[in-house]
Amino acid sequence: MRIAVLVLTGVIVALLGVLLGAWWTPFFVGAALGLLIERPAVAIPLGTVSGLLAWLLPLAGAQLRYGLGQTSISLAEIMGFDHQGALPVVLTLFVGTLLGLTGAWLACAVRMLVRPQPR
Repeated sequence: MRIAVLVLTGVIVALLGVLLGAWWTPFFVGAALGLLIERPAVAIPLGTVSGLLAWLLPLAGAQLRYGLGQTSISLAEIMGFDHQGALPVVLTLFVGTLLGLTGAWLACAVRMLVRPQPR
């Protein structure tokens, strides 16, 4: 139950941060999850999911509200990929996912360095 509350709070904070223009917020939420959840095998995937959701939900809302098809196709053409509008969307979600992943991974690594070693 505690982990579910932490993850839900983290996703909400990261989502609000992204909506307010602080695109880097999922990194710090992932780091907080990495520090608060003791098992790295749980903390790192949860940090990754929080980063993905923090960028996916605003992008999905913009798609439903405005329709991003022409914008993503134009961006793909600028990037050099002809008419492959899904590629900028996938890359955008990949960045959000990596922000959450690296934050959680870094926090777990730091915790493993500073925790007391058993004798």
